[in-house]
Amino acid sequence: MRIFVAVEFEQHTKDHLYSIQKHIMNHSTSGNFTRPENFHLTLKFIGEVQPSFVKEITAAISEAAKECSPFKLCLGGLGNFRRGSRMIVWVGLKGELDRLNHLYSRLETSLSDIGIARETRKYSPHITLGRQVALSGDFSKLAKDISPDCNSVIEVSRITLMESTRKDGRLTYVPLFVQSLSG
Repeated sequence: MRIFVAVEFEQHTKDHLYSIQKHIMNHSTSGNFTRPENFHLTLKFIGEVQPSFVKEITAAISEAAKECSPFKLCLGGLGNFRRGSRMIVWVGLKGELDRLNHLYSRLETSLSDIGIARETRKYSPHITLGRQVALSGDFSKLAKDISPDCNSVIEVSRITLMESTRKDGRLTYVPLFVQSLSG
């Protein structure tokens, strides 16, 4: 199983992200764009595990969430990670980032206690809109044209263990376990 821990979004947030994504698609010559139903915020990519290990992972997620209470985020600016002439295009986040980072840190600790390697890179929370994107114009101009709506609040009150799988040839994220934040 290929799994990760994520924050899922309400439909209004996915709809807003899709409107931003459509604008990017209209200014792209190519790209592999995230399906709107797959929009999420990754907290921890775990990778390939045996199904028998999932019970330990869910226990670690529950432990991490114990001292974390719900918090609020909103969409930030458009950004990218360069990959040669193409890029990964994403939307950043604003809001209670200190609480998001606390949750991330707790997850890292709890999961490392059961043998899952810690991330070596600094956590950079973002929502991926497209991979291998080739724009028809300048990214900085496109980023200025798109102003994500910070009035659209993302309530983070639970985290989800997701399985990344293929159904009918399409990448699909299937919730395996949901943990409420209770701290």
